Amino acid sequence: MTFLVYIFSFLALISIIVFIHELGHFSFARLFGVRVLDFSIGFGKSIKSWETKSKTVFNLRLLPFGGYVKMNGEEISDKSQSDDSYASKKYYQKLLITLGGPIFNFILAIVIFFTINLFGIYKIMPIVGDVLPNSIAYKQGIEKGDLISKIDGTKISSFSDAQLALSKRLGESGDLEIEILRNENSFEFYLSINNWLSSKEPSNLLYELGIFPPLEPIIGSVMEASPAAEGGIKPGDKILEISNKPITYWGDIRKEINKSKGNEILVKILRGNEINTLGIKPNLSENTFNWQIGVSSSYELSDKARVLEKYSLKDSLKNSISQTYSVIENSITFISKIIFGQVSTKNLGGPVMIGQYAGESVIYGGFYSFFYLTALISISLGIVNLFPLPVLDGGQALILTIEKIIGRDIPVRILEFFYRLGTAFLIFLFVFVFFNDIFRILS
Repeated sequence: MTFLVYIFSFLALISIIVFIHELGHFSFARLFGVRVLDFSIGFGKSIKSWETKSKTVFNLRLLPFGGYVKMNGEEISDKSQSDDSYASKKYYQKLLITLGGPIFNFILAIVIFFTINLFGIYKIMPIVGDVLPNSIAYKQGIEKGDLISKIDGTKISSFSDAQLALSKRLGESGDLEIEILRNENSFEFYLSINNWLSSKEPSNLLYELGIFPPLEPIIGSVMEASPAAEGGIKPGDKILEISNKPITYWGDIRKEINKSKGNEILVKILRGNEINTLGIKPNLSENTFNWQIGVSSSYELSDKARVLEKYSLKDSLKNSISQTYSVIENSITFISKIIFGQVSTKNLGGPVMIGQYAGESVIYGGFYSFFYLTALISISLGIVNLFPLPVLDGGQALILTIEKIIGRDIPVRILEFFYRLGTAFLIFLFVFVFFNDIFRILS
């Protein structure tokens, strides 16, 4: 059942984004009077097709990895000058038709962000729920309960803001400035980084610093033959108290266990509707020299850290444009760092990773997370399509601009050569990210 959720979530996400992208090309083509011959979602054999009065054939095809809009006079060998031909249109009209796909992808993101902001968005307050012992944050003195207010001078109001601010420093060296509020007092910490995460794929940037959000004190797993296993603790148990001290967040568990100094502790747990108290004697970790009982978190975010924020029409529009711009800016920075070797190519993902994220967004986050992810992927597709490769929209726009500057068409044989080169590069890139996805899953 879960596998089917992943598959259908992926198909829904890709279909929405591709449809909007091709709708952009279609809309500008019709605006300027260009006849569209074929509007296809997917590639390969047609599953369903229908024809409109304007003689456009709409196709739903077998392979859902993309789509296309075929226009009259679009082929490089077809220079038809009829009124409904693409080739007959002015430079700015052809440019807008070509860039219509990415433009609509960015508009889709703005619409989704606008809707989310208007109806309410749950933000995870940037409260430090726990700090991993011996981590970079731990060594600098950041503590559980601290509220992150700024990172490198950027105001932080949620964990998402923090992730976005940290992503700008991937592959860089120097000091990472984190400002926190502690008991209404402000403190600044400078975390030294050197080619930060340049050779690995980070799962979560805050986790890499040793900072965890407020997590529910719910057991995710129990190590075999550990004190917790011998004491009767099971996955799914919620820890309410340790030695009569109330437990609010997961970080409280480690704090109270360390206080025991190896003496037996009384752990009050909630299992289903039953409350039980178990006696457990911690042992000393040989790696961290901390007392432990052999459990790990379920990584379920605490409801106490969630805040529902709603915005007015004006603020929703302002925030949606700002959010879209920030994601575009960060995406371009991230891509440039991959190109120049500052960040590992392991971070590149393809259809398998998109499918995984799409499925997880539905299973764990519901429709809000799914549409938020749709906005992010839509922006990514828009940016990738602006790459200056002849088979992509950005390459088409570049060709149009060059021809405008030199005042004549580029010879067909030269265009065909670069088309083949661009196609070969895209095939290589697709295979590369596909295997990246497979290795990511296997590891």
